[in-house]
Amino acid sequence: MPTTVLITGAALRIGRAIAKAFAAQGDRVVIHYRHSAAAARELLAEIGGEVRGHRLIQADLADLDAAAQLIPDLLAQGLRLDGLVNNASHYSRRLLRDCDQQAMADAFAINFFAPFALMRAFARHCQRGYIINLLDQRVNAVDYQAGAYALAKKALRDATEAAALEWAPAIRVNAVAPGLVLPPPGTSPERMAALIQNIPSRERSTEEEVAEACLYLAQARAVTGQILYIDGGLHLIGGNATGERGRQEQAPAEENKIRTSP
Repeated sequence: MPTTVLITGAALRIGRAIAKAFAAQGDRVVIHYRHSAAAARELLAEIGGEVRGHRLIQADLADLDAAAQLIPDLLAQGLRLDGLVNNASHYSRRLLRDCDQQAMADAFAINFFAPFALMRAFARHCQRGYIINLLDQRVNAVDYQAGAYALAKKALRDATEAAALEWAPAIRVNAVAPGLVLPPPGTSPERMAALIQNIPSRERSTEEEVAEACLYLAQARAVTGQILYIDGGLHLIGGNATGERGRQEQAPAEENKIRTSP
């Protein structure tokens, strides 16, 4: 019997790969997006459209009231949810000393408070199923270069483990922690090749591998409270691909930008 999964930030990049993977195995996908309406509609058509049971939903997860209401609104439309994939994220490469209260609040809103609100709503209203949180291999490192982002992802890691214990056996809660998947904006091929050489496996993670990890966790009934690293072993050397252990490389000025979920 096909199941239905809500995937946040599903219009682009890793979220898009996850949505396509679930749809390919026959699941119904609720594609959440924020601004990327055209990309979301294109994805909906690519995976078979509403006739296959897929649908779109728009919400700004920085609005925590909207995040908390997303699942109740879907259920009120007669939808049954079997799974939740918290993929949407907000990345800012900024030193801790440059993170004022607003910067920290912005990072936690998307990377912790919104996914936690969705987790809580799923547990309260869906009763049974699975939750998969997208983390980052930085949760296993001390990363001061992306301080607010890293701290928020660590909070989500801890929430993953706590919820797995509290909500068992009805709801399984796991996480996937990707490593170097897509090159940061402005990264040259030469720079990307150098970064890959500092990964223990000498392999860049792919969007498809992250999606396959999500499929596994959705189906593995005896697995809960786990973090599956898809990072070529980066988390074993302090979570960085710079070749320096224990320190993160200073970001070039052109890379010191904010990247947000679609």
